Order: sequence, then structure tokens, then C-alpha cells
Amino acid sequence: MKMSQHTRETSSKSGQALIFMCMVVVMMAFAALFYFDIHKTLAVKARGRNAGDAAALAGARWEAVSLNLIGSLNIAKAVTLTDALTSGQTTSPEADLITDLQRRISFSGPLLGYAAAQQAAKQNGIFNNEEYARLMRGEISDFESLLNNNPPRFTPSGTYASATDELLAMMSMIPDQGMAVRAFPQYPPLPNHLLLNPDFYDAVSGRNWCWFYYNAYSELVNYSDWASWDWGLDPALIDAIFHSLPIRSNSPYFTLWLQWLEVKDSLPVLPVGSTWEDTFDDLQSALTDLENQNPTAYADLDVTMALYNQPRWASWNSYTGPDFPWDGDIKAEYDYLGAESAVLLEPQLNRRTDIQNHEDGTSPQVITRTAAAKPFGYLEDENGDLITPNTHLLVLPAYHDIRLIPMGASLNGSSNLMRSGWIEFVRDILPLYLDHGPSVLDSGNYFSRQLIRWEEESFHSAGTDWLDTFSGNCTQPTPGGSGGGGTNHGH
Repeated sequence: MKMSQHTRETSSKSGQALIFMCMVVVMMAFAALFYFDIHKTLAVKARGRNAGDAAALAGARWEAVSLNLIGSLNIAKAVTLTDALTSGQTTSPEADLITDLQRRISFSGPLLGYAAAQQAAKQNGIFNNEEYARLMRGEISDFESLLNNNPPRFTPSGTYASATDELLAMMSMIPDQGMAVRAFPQYPPLPNHLLLNPDFYDAVSGRNWCWFYYNAYSELVNYSDWASWDWGLDPALIDAIFHSLPIRSNSPYFTLWLQWLEVKDSLPVLPVGSTWEDTFDDLQSALTDLENQNPTAYADLDVTMALYNQPRWASWNSYTGPDFPWDGDIKAEYDYLGAESAVLLEPQLNRRTDIQNHEDGTSPQVITRTAAAKPFGYLEDENGDLITPNTHLLVLPAYHDIRLIPMGASLNGSSNLMRSGWIEFVRDILPLYLDHGPSVLDSGNYFSRQLIRWEEESFHSAGTDWLDTFSGNCTQPTPGGSGGGGTNHGH
């Protein structure tokens, strides 16, 4: 009996040890998978960062090439016009052809940059994203309608009846060859309205009652249904914004933001001692002589130059205000916006330990990366002082460097255009919501889902109850992206 009892106790202890060992093995296996996923996540993040940076720099390099070519053609045009005027001619077919070539470069150069950005990302290990190609094909369809109604301002060539065909063919080449990164058309700014503020939807998603306390308390407390909105928004206005791209003078992607204007009465004066000062002084003298000798011919003369679109080439500090993502002063030769390449990419993770999607419906297996870069350069006067290229508005071949910039310093990044689903929501879904209410909202879109939640009475009562008790704990966040950040400018 003693031996039998001893045997049972030994067997029981062996069974417990086996269970314990199985638990340890399972825990070690899970730890190994978790370690594997961490390593994979870091590797994908690093690959995404490298690919995004390479893509943004590739786009910016083509922007620099395009600006330098257009600037060189400005100089060639000034020489051609001077020769024609001093020879007694009031027209210059060569100058007209140069203008056409400049317009072509303003389209084709940035689009080549967009294609180069795709290749740079792929060379850094990022695969094609079919959703990007689908979205761009939809945009091309919109552009086709715009171009048919407002043809580009340059002369067709070859067998094309209009330049629309070749421009659309060039744009279509990008999604047809596969897209690893996405750039967004640079739309005009949206009106200031709660429904056009992505922070509103993020506050709904995160139940950030303090945000509502400071920014939309009345709307949170008094909202009854979609018809109670104080709209101040016209669906036709939104539609007009997304159909007013700089399509006639610039590429919609990686836009250079240039304009072609008649400048004979206000020819830009270059800084004294600059390389091309004499060229434009000669042109100004020839124009003055023609005006004095033959005012009628002078009045009919068309002298156009490629100039910077000043609002888009303003100072960074004057454009972004206190939210600018760098501390301290910026050197004058770098303090300007303008041409830039901003890209988005979303490499897949496929982690072994993923169980379910996030509450907001976004997949935890996607890492979102953004990157932006722009060309830089400067002019130099006789004293050696450096001047930004846009100071005198005239485009000149002044670019010799490209640099990465924070997304907060990007026109695209600071306007939330890089957020997945935002353009589609504002352009396609929100106007329908304004007309028909929440029945048209698409649960597959992040921003639509937040409006669906916003319509729930329980959401508003929960926020009101919380603020009635805890609003004294709310603090106004400090804007800006320095330090730890707090806004998208810190990305």
C-alpha cells in the first residue's frame, strides 16, 4: 500500500511538471513570435522610411531639373526677344515656341518625377499598391474632363489633335506600371468648417471630450440630427475646389506652382551683379526703345515669362505661423515654400501575433509612412549676399540641391491631404451627406464611420456627462511640433 501511494504521488508530480513544461513552451513560443514580430515591424518601418525618403528625393530632383530648364529657357527667351526687337521685329516665333516648351516641361518634368518616385520606392523593397493605382485612374478620369473643357495652353505636336491626349497618356503610364507610393494633387485650401477639419473626426474616434470643450462644445451639446448643422457649406463649392486644379499651367502632381504672365511693363529686375542681370537689362532697353518709337506695336507686343506663383512660394514662417515644425530662425536662402514632392506609402506587416483589427477598422498590419522633399538654391548679388530664387518672381536656373523637409513644412502634409481616405471623403461622400443625411455614409471610410458615430445620441450624452464632471481637468494643448509634438506637424 505504501509503495502504491508513493507511485501515485510520483505520477501526479510528473503530470504537473509536464503541464508546467507545456505552459513554458507555449509562453516561449509566443515570446519568440512576439520578438519576431517586433524585429519585422522595425525592419518594415526602416524599409518604409528609406523608401519614402528615396521616393520624395527622386521627385524633388526632377522638380529641380524642371525649374532649372524653365529658368534657362526664360534667359533664352529674353535673348531671342532682344534680338528680334533690336532688329525691328515686333514678333518672335522662336519666343512663342520657347513658351510652349516651358509649359510642356511644367507638366512632363513633375510627372517624370512621380514615375521616378515609384521606381525609387520599389528599389527599396516596397511593392505595388493596387489601391493607389485605382485612385489615380479615377483622378485621371476627372482630369480628362477638365482638360477637354480647358485645354492646356501650349501648341499640340505630331498627330495629336490636342495636347490632352499626350498628357493623359503620360499620367496613365504611372498607374499602368504599378504604384508603390502615392502623391496627392495639390488642391486649393478648403473652407474653415468643422466638417472639413480632420481633427473633428479624430476627436470623435478617440472620444476626446476636451477637444470638443475647446473647439466644438456647442455642437456636441446641442446637436440633434444632421439637419441641425449650421452648414455654411455648399456642396457645389466643394465640387468646385476639387475641380480647380492648376491643370492648365502645371502638373497636378508634384506641382511647380508657376504662372506665365505678360511682363513687358513690369519686367523683373534682377539683383545687381547677378549672372543674368545684363541679359534682362538689354531686354528692358529694347522694350523701352520700341515703346518710344512705335507705341502701337508696343501695345500689341506679347512678352511672357515664367514666374513663381507668389502665394505658393511665400516664406515658410509667414505661411505656417506658430505651428512651423522647426525652432529658431531659418536661413534666408532656404525660407521659401513652392515646388515639393510629398509621398505616402503603406507597407504591409502581416504580423504573426495579430488577432483582430483596431476599433476604427484600420488594419494593424499596415504601417503608414510619409516623406517630403524639395529643391533648394539661391541667387547671389555683387556683395555675395544670398537671395531666395523667388525674391524677384522670375524663374531662373538657381537650383543645385535637394533636401528632405518635415511633413509639417509641406503644403500637402500641413493640409492633411496625405491622410488615407480624406480626399475621397470630402470630394465624394461629404457632399452627399450634406444633401441626404447619414444614409449615404460609407462605413468603409474612416471619416464616414466617425460621422455615423456622431449621429448616435449616446455619443453626445456621454460627452456632455463627462464634461459636466471633468471639464476642469482639460488643458489646451500647445501647438507646434517641436519636442514631442502634439500635431501632425511633428511627423
